This record gives sequence, C-alpha cells and structure tokens, in this order.
Amino acid sequence: MLESTSEFLDVVKCSSNTNAFGISLGGAVCYYMQHHRPDIIQRAILVSPAILCCVDKDLVNGIRDGTSNFCCLKSRQDAKLLMRDLSTGRDDDTRKKKDPVPKFFLETVYREARKKSPEGHFREVLLHLLEPTDESYAAGKDVDTESHRLVIWPEKDRIINYEEGKQFFEVSSSDDKDGGLASKSANTEFECVADC
Repeated sequence: MLESTSEFLDVVKCSSNTNAFGISLGGAVCYYMQHHRPDIIQRAILVSPAILCCVDKDLVNGIRDGTSNFCCLKSRQDAKLLMRDLSTGRDDDTRKKKDPVPKFFLETVYREARKKSPEGHFREVLLHLLEPTDESYAAGKDVDTESHRLVIWPEKDRIINYEEGKQFFEVSSSDDKDGGLASKSANTEFECVADC
C-alpha cells in the first residue's frame, strides 16, 4: 500500500511542500508516508491513525484467531456491529438508538460486500495489514520525531486506542495553564477530543 502511494505521489508530481491528511488507516498511511517520503510530505494531520501498536489488542487478537469477524462482513450482524464500533462502540448505553444507521443501509453494506468480494477476502486483507513487513511499522513508539504533524484523537475511540496513541507519540499532560497534552517531539501537536 505504501509503495503504490509513494509511486502515486511521483506520478502526479507532488511538490516538496505537500500536506497530508488521513483518518484511521489513511492516518497510518500518512504517518508512514511522511516518514518514508520527507522529500514530499512536509506536514500531516492524523486523526486516530491506525498504527498497528495503537489498534485495540482484543480486536487484533480476535481478527487473528477468527473470533472477531465483524470487519469481514460475513453476516448481517457483522455489518451492524461494525457500524456500532465505527461510531461510539457497541457497548455505549448513553444513546437512545443502539444502531447508528438504518437497517436498509446495513442491508446494502452487507449485500454489496457479499456480491463484490470472494469468501474470506476482507479477513485476508486484515491479516495482511496486521503483519508488518518493515521494522518501522512494528515499532511501539514514534520512529519519526522530526516530522511536523497534528494528531487528533477521540478519547473514546474503540478501535484505535487513545491511551496507546498517547504512548506511541510519547504524550503527557503539559505544564501550561490550559492543562493540555504535549508530545516529547516538539514537532508533534497532540489534541484530544474529549467525550468522543
């Protein structure tokens, strides 16, 4: 994925002053692209970047051992759980409606996934993404402290763990009067979205 993204940046002749933005898996791609292509990407905005060590450990283990199939959309129930987890989580009891999207939308997502993808396709893709091919992808902390970036992380993210993200970017409470967060890297701004 990173190789083809890097090739794309070359093909479209991105300048040496490019900014990148990514959410979840796109955030991880932006993070690693900025690390591997500092000649192009000068600043990145990452929202809950799905950097492997920050992905919820129970989810990763469930995907590997086959007990978490909701990402694979094998059933209508998987589609429902996926949409719950992508919003505020399946265990959120504070909302009136447990399911954030209407049934017809869930049905459409399920049918399209079944129609367009061979059996086991999504699981194989996820397993492939969970196996790092480069040492820097498996790192447990930021390997690129020189890059300029803004990291935005919802505090209650159920899939990409907020606390793991703070550890990865070496974030702690700052000493300033607003009580914000600060990364050890002077070039990383880390913002928490509280109650989200």
